[in-house]
Amino acid sequence: MSAITLTHVSKTYPGAAAPSVDGVSLDLPEGAFVVVLGPSGCGKSTMLRMIAGLEGISAGEVRIAGRRVNELEPKDRGCAMVFQNYALYPHMSVAENIGYPLKVAGMGRAQRMAKVAEVASALALEALLDRRPGQLSGGQRQRVAIGRAMVRHPEVFLFDEPLSNLDATLRVQMRIELRRLHERLRATSVLVTHDQIEAMTLADLLVVMSGGRVEQVGAPREVYDRPRTRFVAGFLGSPAMNLWSGTITADGRGVRVAPGAVVPLPGILPAGHPVTLGIRPEHVTEGPLAADCELIEDIGTSRLVHARWQGTPVLLHLPPEHPLRRGDRLGLALPAGRLHVFDSRSGDRLEPHAVQAVLETTA
Repeated sequence: MSAITLTHVSKTYPGAAAPSVDGVSLDLPEGAFVVVLGPSGCGKSTMLRMIAGLEGISAGEVRIAGRRVNELEPKDRGCAMVFQNYALYPHMSVAENIGYPLKVAGMGRAQRMAKVAEVASALALEALLDRRPGQLSGGQRQRVAIGRAMVRHPEVFLFDEPLSNLDATLRVQMRIELRRLHERLRATSVLVTHDQIEAMTLADLLVVMSGGRVEQVGAPREVYDRPRTRFVAGFLGSPAMNLWSGTITADGRGVRVAPGAVVPLPGILPAGHPVTLGIRPEHVTEGPLAADCELIEDIGTSRLVHARWQGTPVLLHLPPEHPLRRGDRLGLALPAGRLHVFDSRSGDRLEPHAVQAVLETTA
C-alpha cells in the first residue's frame, strides 16, 4: 500500500518564470524510508512542505494513507515534521518541548509525561529532560526535535534536511540513529537532502530531483549503478562520474568519443547525433591507454588520481600503496560492462542491445 501518493503535483509562485515543483507523481510505499535528493533549488523542500500542508498546492493531488489531504490543515494530515533549524522553544525544558504537541491536543499531564518518558528512553534523552535547548549540543537538540515528532505517533515522518547544521562527526552519528529509529518504529519517513552520503546510507527508496521534476526513483544501488539520465549520472557519486561528449560515427554503428573510443550502438541514432559516454572513477582500470597523472588525492582507502588522456580529463582510483607520482605516465582501460551512454539532447540513458567498447590505442 502507498503511504503517500502525489499525482501531477505542481507549485508555482506568483511572478516565477517556472514552477518550483512541476507535475510530480510519486507512490511512496508504507513503512519505507524515502530520501529525496537534489541540488539546492530543485524543489525538494517545497514538495515536502506541500505534503505537510505548509505550502499550498497549485495543481495536482496529495493523498496520505489513501485519503486526499489537499484541503486539510497540517495538524489533520497525520504527519510530523522535523526541520533543519530544530525549531525548539528556548524557554521550555526538553520534556516540555517533547510533550508540547500533546499538551496542545489536550492530553492530561500524567499521560503526557508517561509518553515523554517513553520517547526520551528511545532517544537516550532521559538525563536531559530538565535542560533547556541552549544547554544542549546540536545532536542533542536534533534528537529533541525528533522526539517531539515521535510523541504524536504520526503516520508519516517528514525530515527537512535535519542533519545539515551538524558537524561531520555528528552527521554520521545521527544518520545511524535515524536509521535505527526507523527500524524500530517502521513508520513511513520522507527526508530531503542534498547530501549524497545521507541519501545512499539512509534510503530504502531514493528519489532524485532536478529543476522541479523527478529524474529517477529506485533503490540507492540501482540508481547509482544504472542512472536513467545524464543529470543523475553526474550528480550522484563522489567523486562524480567521468562524462565525455561524443557523436555517432558516420556509419551509424557506434559513438566516437575523443580521443579514440568507439562504442557500438547499432541502428539507435543517426550519424552525427551527440551522445555522452560515462564511467565511474572506481571502474576505470589500468590498461593500454597512455595518460598523464596531473594530481593525486590520498583519501586513506584509495588514491584518487586526476589524469589526462590525450587532452581528456579522467578520474580514477588506485590502491593506497600504488607508487604513482604526479607527472608520471600511467595506462588506463575502460571496461565495456561499466560504460554508460546518454543521449546528449534528451539526457536519457541509451540501452543498446549490446554495448562493447572498442578502444583505439593508436594516435
